[in-house]
Amino acid sequence: MSAELSIRVADLGKCYQIYDRPRDRLMQMLVRGRRRYYREFWALSGVSLDVPKGEALGIIGRNGSGKSTLLQLVSGVLSPSTGTIETRGRLAALLELGSGFNGDLTGRENVFLNGAILGLERDEIDGRFAEIADFAGIGDFIEQPVRTYSSGMLVRLAFAVSACVEPDILVIDEALAVGDAAFQFKCLDRLRRLAARGTTLLFVSHDMGMIKNFCNQALYLAGGKVRHRGPPDEVSEMYFMDLRDEQRQLASGQPRLRLKPFLGAGQGMAFGTDEGAIIAAEFCGTGAMQSTCMRGETVELEVTVRFASTVAAPSLSVSVQDKRMINLGGHFFALTPGAAGEDDVVRVVRVAFAARFLAGRYFITLRLENRPAPRTFDVIDRQPGVLALEVMEVEPAFLGPVDLDMRLSAQRAGTLS
Repeated sequence: MSAELSIRVADLGKCYQIYDRPRDRLMQMLVRGRRRYYREFWALSGVSLDVPKGEALGIIGRNGSGKSTLLQLVSGVLSPSTGTIETRGRLAALLELGSGFNGDLTGRENVFLNGAILGLERDEIDGRFAEIADFAGIGDFIEQPVRTYSSGMLVRLAFAVSACVEPDILVIDEALAVGDAAFQFKCLDRLRRLAARGTTLLFVSHDMGMIKNFCNQALYLAGGKVRHRGPPDEVSEMYFMDLRDEQRQLASGQPRLRLKPFLGAGQGMAFGTDEGAIIAAEFCGTGAMQSTCMRGETVELEVTVRFASTVAAPSLSVSVQDKRMINLGGHFFALTPGAAGEDDVVRVVRVAFAARFLAGRYFITLRLENRPAPRTFDVIDRQPGVLALEVMEVEPAFLGPVDLDMRLSAQRAGTLS
């Protein structure tokens, strides 16, 4: 394995033997492999990936897709059935709550126990104990047995140990979801600092906003196999497409979703159905798919769509996202349906909004939909981040990413009673 890689996984698989009856397990031991009394379940199969040093890799997927199994294999908690795993440097893992902790030992004793497992000498742990205790923030409970801790206190101490020993590889399996908002913010700040110094991060979460906000790569597992790997916004689009497609299949007669050509520059992942398409999109001021404006200026864009006359309630959804593809706001606009029997209905739509954003680069996602009922829509064509807008400003006069156009409505002198 080269020095630029922290983790290399090749053709990794994990198989479990499933026995239908307790006696089948005994029979399997007696026949010594001459006959099979179990069914095989492959939690992971054929997974290969290289993780460069310093990369933050987010892992997403449905429950049972193999995310936790992959982390446990990389961490050495489980042994693979097939394939190989190579890691470089000290690895710390934050997996299930309480994993690696002895419930009868105090928090302090568990800190020293976990530090020793990670390969630290006692004097090294002594030197870092104050930082660990301060980061955990559980006060005098650190001198109490861990079995008396709440789930929040447990994850605080576990994360403090894992992060404060400054590992070369840090593996986290959804554990941060247990902590409160303030602790999550502190954890993410520490993770960013670790990433800046070259720590490699494997991060499992169902929070797509956190994956997009924090990770520079994402891995999508489905049925124990790699479905897609790439930028977080692209991988999350694939995940979202699969979820929407599964929901549609529950309703009879719904067409399948598929990948569609991406209209924007560079790589992107569009999806939808054969019921229609977004044909073209551009900024009216430039006639292109990129534009620049000053903060507060009006931005106008023109979108051309095509859909079948069978689409009863066509609409165009327009949303603005930041550079992490986190949604800042948007609107959907009802379109005039086609006449019965009309083959292809074409509509040219213009949408305008005020660019009340901080200076920076923003993206516009377009979605052609069928909205037969309130809060219900079917995706016909989704083009994520298809338009790019650069906002410039001289000096911001507002707080946060969006200007809400707040104004001082009144001011008068008052008296103290």
